Amino acid sequence: MSVAFAAPRQRGKGEITPAAIQKMLDDNNHLIQCIMDSQNKGKTSECSHWRLPIHCLLYMLSPDRWVV
Repeated sequence: MSVAFAAPRQRGKGEITPAAIQKMLDDNNHLIQCIMDSQNKGKTSECSHWRLPIHCLLYMLSPDRWVV
C-alpha cells in the first residue's frame, strides 16, 4: 500500500459511494495496525510517519466533507 491514502477529492461532485467510504475505512484500519505494530515493537518514532495519512483519511471521512 502506498503512502498516498487519501481518496480523490469528492466534495461537491456527488460521487460518494459506499465502496469509496469502505476503502477509506479499510485504509484507516491498515494505518492504525501499522501504528499499533510500531508501538508494540518500541518504535514510537515510526508512528509519526503515519500521522499525516491517517489525518487526511479522517478528514475525508468527516461528515462536513460529504455535504453536496
